[in-house]
Amino acid sequence: MSDLPEFYTAMQNALLSANKKELRPFLDALTGINLSAATRPNKPVFEHSSMKYLDQVTKQAFDPRFAQAARDLDWAQVYDGGGIDPKLAEGMLSAQFVGTYGRYASLKVAAGLFMLAPGIHYPLHTHEAAEVYLCISGRLQLRHGMKAKSFDITPGQLSITPSGRVHALSTYAEPTLLAYIWIGDLMAPTWWWEQTKTGEWQRTSWKRIPGEPWKKTGLEALSDGIIRAARI
Repeated sequence: MSDLPEFYTAMQNALLSANKKELRPFLDALTGINLSAATRPNKPVFEHSSMKYLDQVTKQAFDPRFAQAARDLDWAQVYDGGGIDPKLAEGMLSAQFVGTYGRYASLKVAAGLFMLAPGIHYPLHTHEAAEVYLCISGRLQLRHGMKAKSFDITPGQLSITPSGRVHALSTYAEPTLLAYIWIGDLMAPTWWWEQTKTGEWQRTSWKRIPGEPWKKTGLEALSDGIIRAARI
C-alpha cells in the first residue's frame, strides 16, 4: 500500500482523470511538493460550530481518501470579522495540506480542503492565484464573470478559475466539501467586489498572515480597465 498522504494521491488521481491540458500546471505544482521534508505538527482539534458538518460531508465523499484527509488535517476559520455576513464568516472552514500554513510548507502551491455550511454565498472576488475546485461531497454553484450564467459542480467534478477572473460561489441546502489547489502568488490579497447604491463598483482587499484568518486591509474604486480584465 502506498505511504503517500491520502490528500496527495486523491488529488493527483482526480487531476489526471480529468485529462485537461489546463490542469497540467496544477498537476506539476502538486507533484513538485517535497513530501520528504519535515511536516508541521498537528494542531489541537478545532472547536467550531460548523465542524458539526464534518461527519456528514466525509460520509458522502466520493473518494474515501479525501474523507480521511478531512479527518486528519487541521481546520481553521477562513474569515473572521471585518463586517461581513456572519453566516458566511462562520460557514467557511479550511484545512490546508500544503501551503504557507499547511502540513507541508510551500510558497508556490497551496492545496487542501474547504468545508462550506449550507446556504452561504461567497460574493464576487478575485485573486492572483489560479484556482481549481474539486467537489468532494454536496453541490457547489459557481459563477465566472460579473453577469455570467452560474453553473454547478457535484462530487467528482471540478472547476478552473484563471488568475484574476472575478467569480462567486454559493451552497445549497446541504454542506459541501471541496478540495482546492492554488498556484501563483499565494501572498497577494483577495479582492471582494461590491456595487455601491449609486452604481459604482469598488473592491475590498483581504490579506492573510499564515495561520490566521483573512483580514480586511483596504478599499478602492474599481477602474474600467480592472473590470474589463476580470470579466474575460
